Amino acid sequence: LDVAKILGGYLEEKLGIHVVYTRTEDRFVELHERGRVANAAEGKLFISLHANAIEGVTARGTETYFLGQHKTEAARRVMERENRVVNLENNSGQYEALDEEKLVRYALMQSANMRQSQFLASLIEEQFEERVNRKSRGVKQAGFQVLWEASMPAVLVELGFLTHSNEARFLASENGKVYLASAIFR
Repeated sequence: LDVAKILGGYLEEKLGIHVVYTRTEDRFVELHERGRVANAAEGKLFISLHANAIEGVTARGTETYFLGQHKTEAARRVMERENRVVNLENNSGQYEALDEEKLVRYALMQSANMRQSQFLASLIEEQFEERVNRKSRGVKQAGFQVLWEASMPAVLVELGFLTHSNEARFLASENGKVYLASAIFR
């Protein structure tokens, strides 16, 4: 949330872009609602920021995803972990009908946005690596619930791993938050 607010401030102050947040305080917003907020605001770009976690303490680095079918087993595992948050939603049954076939249809409908999303994802990862000296785990495709609803170019950014002690410290630090926001802004 802190990184999102810093990034939003840069976009508003330096570019005069109106930023719409799905939340401004530390509270849960249902996955389907996040894309709907962007659509209702007639957003031109959707960026979903996350902190990663995994069993074991050695995984580290950033990843940026765009909507599509996961191409690797690792991307599938991250997608499943991220999508599990629907269990916190009031009506988690609404997602039961979403399967691989529906994901393919969504991806086809989003194909015009997909190229732009992939391009943005690659620019973000490049900035993380070159300007912030972060380990990039690359640009990946996956069927994240949070990206399905957005009808504009959309990316999900994993800022780092909370389960890696050095990354957790970096993500919690003021400098880390500013560097990450600045990289996404650039």
